[in-house]
Amino acid sequence: MTRTSTASLAALLLVGLLIAAPIVATVAVDGAAATAAANQSASPSSDSEFTLSELKRDGAHQQVDSVRMANTDDLMYWLVYWPANDVFANPGGDQGGQYLPANHSVGRNTVYLRTWAFDSREETVHMVFWNEKTRTVERGNTTVVEPYAANVNHVEREVTVDRGRPTVAIDMPNHQSQKRVTMWIEDKDWARWTFRHKSLATTQAVNIDSAGDYLASVISDFLVWIIVGGFLVGWICKIWIDRAGEGPGYSLTAWFLGLSFATGLGSLMFYESVASLVVNAHIVLSAYVVGVIAIIMLEMRSNGVSKAMLLQPKLSYAESPTGDEAWDMLDAELEEARIVRGTDGTVSVITRGFLPSLARAFGATARLYNAEKLRTRVNLQNSKWDELFVVDPEADEILHYEPEGWELTTSPLDREHAPTYGAIALAFVVGGLGIHFGGVSPWLVIGALGAGLLTWAAEPVSGEAYVEPAPVHIRTAVATMFQLTEDVDDAKTLDQAKEQVDKLRVRRQQEVEREVEKHDRTLVEEALDPDAEIPSTIGSDDGDDDEVLDRRRENAEGATSEGGVPSDDD
Repeated sequence: MTRTSTASLAALLLVGLLIAAPIVATVAVDGAAATAAANQSASPSSDSEFTLSELKRDGAHQQVDSVRMANTDDLMYWLVYWPANDVFANPGGDQGGQYLPANHSVGRNTVYLRTWAFDSREETVHMVFWNEKTRTVERGNTTVVEPYAANVNHVEREVTVDRGRPTVAIDMPNHQSQKRVTMWIEDKDWARWTFRHKSLATTQAVNIDSAGDYLASVISDFLVWIIVGGFLVGWICKIWIDRAGEGPGYSLTAWFLGLSFATGLGSLMFYESVASLVVNAHIVLSAYVVGVIAIIMLEMRSNGVSKAMLLQPKLSYAESPTGDEAWDMLDAELEEARIVRGTDGTVSVITRGFLPSLARAFGATARLYNAEKLRTRVNLQNSKWDELFVVDPEADEILHYEPEGWELTTSPLDREHAPTYGAIALAFVVGGLGIHFGGVSPWLVIGALGAGLLTWAAEPVSGEAYVEPAPVHIRTAVATMFQLTEDVDDAKTLDQAKEQVDKLRVRRQQEVEREVEKHDRTLVEEALDPDAEIPSTIGSDDGDDDEVLDRRRENAEGATSEGGVPSDDD
């Protein structure tokens, strides 16, 4: 299977999973909700038990929302609720809570009944959960479409109203899809409310009753994700560094800002509300920790990378001490380059950035094709650069470099690539159906399809690098020049420099001959004439160097002695 077909099929499977997951979750939760409702004295009712008009009927409204007051006595009730998105709220407290307006959507699974009571009493609260739908019915010779109450579910709650101003909790079944609710108190038909209910994620109970449950929750919610994700990104980062040499090279601050932005954007795409995000915060936090591990491994490791400084001297005309034409270096240009040496012996120039580094991880390189000609390398110590290369002074540019990168290419629309385009079209159809029927967030579908298309169309492109090096002998010439400069640093003219060089050569030769003479004196000679002074050609003091030098220059055309320097006898 080719890379393009794999990418399109991956996008298709991803969108399919994104659509199937909410549907399966909804079915499962609705089934669990139905079971819970049955266990909570829920008595399913037929559609004909409660009429639509009866379920829509609300109690008499007062000046304050949700307050219901009797006409015969000073008895009143009102409903309060705590918004589900307020994760720091204290539901059911004696203080706080908001009046429940008509047709308002409640996100928690509990509403609260308040009243003033002089004595404790028992009350029966009725709740009917339903949806309004339409159906076609026959009336005589015609058919008409009429609304009706569908999916009717009648629930009763027995509650105790304590003396004073109690806050009585009225629990409702869990509903993943929105339901309309009609609620009233038995034998008090004036105490009647209508509202809507849809359970939010933050309202679900967490089964943590002991320290063992807490430990198991931490392991399953955090530790497993971090360990598995850490090993996975570690393996990916190792392959990345082995191929690319180093990571993108961003600062930790830039990585922190980028990771935080990506996490926030991904949370907005995957979760529709703050409540859902809070419930799934363990997944988001685990992914964030895994991302931090990946950043550390990418930016703290490198493989075969060195920092090189390329030096190009700028030559200008000058005059030598003898008046001859010469060259001088008054200016120079420097350019820094990052070089990576591969295990196969290749040398490549790299640049920092996420896309170039990712391209190298997929095999793209900017190979330095004439690396074997760079023989002017100088190893640098105690410097921010690792090595120095001298570039030809006549080169047009110090470093010709086109970095590696990416380009978008599409396969031709022919019979060979027809399955690929078919899979892409099917992915778009599935994504569109998911958006239309509300099974998945539009941003999630757009993100998944966009990632699949980029994976299919993006192609890593190799770059190129070239340096025109200076002749290899320039390094030896410069080093020799520096050494000679130290020996004749007090010479003012070129002739004086030559004389000092000749003196130095003679002095060094005399030292060598003295050592040879001492080595050749045998024990026999010392025994025969232990006190005699053996004549030596080097017996003169260093002060006679000028005389020796003059005589040897006069005899410059003659032969040389075995020591390699003209002698007086020659």
